[in-house]
Amino acid sequence: MDLTDLDTGHKRNPKSDLNSVKEKVRVDSKVRSILKKLIIKPLRILLYAAFLFGTVTLLLIGLDKAAELALKKTYLSDVYSQDFTMVKRDFTRPVSHYDYDFVPGVCLIHNQEKGNRFEFSNNAGFRDPRPISIKKPDDEFRIFLTGGSTAFGLGAAGSAAAITSFYYIEQRETISHVIEKILNAASPIPGKTIKVYNTAVWGYSYQHLLMRYISKLRKYSPDLVISLDGVNEIHPVAIPLDDWDYYNQGQYNAILGQIFSFDAPGLSSYLTLWLKNNTFLMTLLWQGNDIFQNLEGEIRFHKGSLLYNFHSDPEKNIIDEQQRSEMITRNMTVINKVIEDYHNALNTDAVPHIFAIQPMLYSSNKPRHEIEARVEKTKDHEIYYDMNTGQLYRYIARRMLANAQDKGIHMLNLIDYFNDTSQWVFTDWCHLTAGANYLIGKEIANQIKEHYFKQRLTEQDMVRDKDLYFVNFARSAKVVSEPKADDTSDPVNSILKQYPVEDSFSSVEVPINTPLELVLDMGQISEISRMRIFWGSESDVPAKWKVEVSQDNNSWSTWIDGSDSLIDGLSVWPAMDYYAPKPVNARFIRYSSEDNEVRKMVLKSISVFR
Repeated sequence: MDLTDLDTGHKRNPKSDLNSVKEKVRVDSKVRSILKKLIIKPLRILLYAAFLFGTVTLLLIGLDKAAELALKKTYLSDVYSQDFTMVKRDFTRPVSHYDYDFVPGVCLIHNQEKGNRFEFSNNAGFRDPRPISIKKPDDEFRIFLTGGSTAFGLGAAGSAAAITSFYYIEQRETISHVIEKILNAASPIPGKTIKVYNTAVWGYSYQHLLMRYISKLRKYSPDLVISLDGVNEIHPVAIPLDDWDYYNQGQYNAILGQIFSFDAPGLSSYLTLWLKNNTFLMTLLWQGNDIFQNLEGEIRFHKGSLLYNFHSDPEKNIIDEQQRSEMITRNMTVINKVIEDYHNALNTDAVPHIFAIQPMLYSSNKPRHEIEARVEKTKDHEIYYDMNTGQLYRYIARRMLANAQDKGIHMLNLIDYFNDTSQWVFTDWCHLTAGANYLIGKEIANQIKEHYFKQRLTEQDMVRDKDLYFVNFARSAKVVSEPKADDTSDPVNSILKQYPVEDSFSSVEVPINTPLELVLDMGQISEISRMRIFWGSESDVPAKWKVEVSQDNNSWSTWIDGSDSLIDGLSVWPAMDYYAPKPVNARFIRYSSEDNEVRKMVLKSISVFR
């Protein structure tokens, strides 16, 4: 039978069936291709990306953990023993409305030699070991010292640091501490304790002082504000920019300007800053340095170099001398206006204030100390934009003083304050030694006594011979009487020759009620008003102790009656930093203790100053 007879009338077409199959295959292939392009390939890329991201993330986490372990093997583990995550934080942080500020709780001073090895900013970001409340206690008279790095007490920086053996200024050597001790010794306000907070920040100029006071400091209700600055105005005065805007010349604004311009240096700076404050790895790479301060420098100076080429040949400079002179005059006018605004803001809040112009090495005519002569040869900051720093600073000071006199602003001129001393004053181009800080603090304290406490200054308040205030009389003193040393201690003379170190003088134990005494002969009768004692540990501080003075080693009078209230917490080791209400004349000094227990004398250091 023919199979076609059973068909419905249509004949099968093998060729058509084959084409249909081929078409189906083509459709399926297209679908698979589309699926491959739309799903499989992206999914594969996504998986690869996820794998790569995961691998890189794990690698970075591993590297960050390794960096953390590496950092913990350094001195930083001791610095941030309570919260090691703080090691990632810069000293400073950007603040949009007044540029930058210290980070609360960050270690500002890494001092390996003096007893206060580490100093942290307090809860408000001030260089002060004491927390501060916004609400001022009723028994507190609150003074703020503000300004730049000199007011902060930076020590030595730049090339000079190595020349000065990386000289540090500790808390008890700061100008703020000196002012507080001098004022409280005189007890000028019955029922109140004077507290002088160091609110200075390195690099600050007057626009920072103004904006930070308005934005932050005024809420703490200071009773008096002292501003010590001037040197940081050199850069804004000298910068040769036609479109110079004082309020936008800060570090933070310089970086922001680059970022908003999509400029690579600005963007990379901000990214690096973020990584530094959020990863141990970047912290390790930067060795704990303040990255915010470092990244900004080139950006800020680059703006000035666009207009000015720093050539010694004036013909090669883009601007001529007349243009530069006009810019300097204009810039100085703006700065004086900022000082006026700062003065008016303080007046509005009824806050008395003193503006002090700090001294500076290149503008000083003082006889050069050996170290100062070596520092001067480094020529650090001697030239700004091809301008002599010393000459420019004197111009700035003249303009500031003239405007202050015209506007009724209390401005203290300290630019030539050290011209009559040959002692070591400058640690670098503008920062000061501990001895210089004391004299600046004493001068400011006298200003406060006279102008705001309305006290008549006495002969004892006056500074007649600056050289003598730098001398530690104990260093050249002769030990007249001393307790017997134990077998392991250093000679007692060692505590007179250096700042406290790990080693101590330790005596043998003595029975109950047996006096322990150390007598020093300073060689001649001298006027003294300050003494500093470091003990070995808290257990080494006697319950009862005193310091007596004598002119002949026979007739003695009590100078310091020791008590717990005199012991401060500024150091790793317990110490007493005593400022007398009035100076005394003495040649011999006797330190003694007498307790109802077996004990010994353990001392690290004794210092005596005019």
